[in-house]
Amino acid sequence: MKISITCRHSDFPQNLQDHTAVHVQSLERFGEHFESGEIVFDTEHGETTCELILHRHSGDPFVAKDSCADSRKAIDNVVDKVKSQIIKYKEKNSAKSRRREETLHRASTDSSVPSDNNTDQA
Repeated sequence: MKISITCRHSDFPQNLQDHTAVHVQSLERFGEHFESGEIVFDTEHGETTCELILHRHSGDPFVAKDSCADSRKAIDNVVDKVKSQIIKYKEKNSAKSRRREETLHRASTDSSVPSDNNTDQA
């Protein structure tokens, strides 16, 4: 995954940028393959704002934003927010596929059973 880090209104140390890249790379362990990741740091009024955008191969990107006085805390919060979005997305889509498979299975077994409508007429 390509990661681009942008710093607005201030310079962030290289070790903080490395810390961010490691945490963002760890999000790929959830089985999603991302094309690219954008991290935007901004400092205003003594608070660091961190925004993370993960672009997927298909579908909408995952986006999270957080502000905190501590830069590392802002990074960790943003990564946790995106992690929960990924988990929620995967749970929702896996449940959809299971429901669809169950519906298809039920429809195929119901059509193979002959109906007994003619036995009531005597």
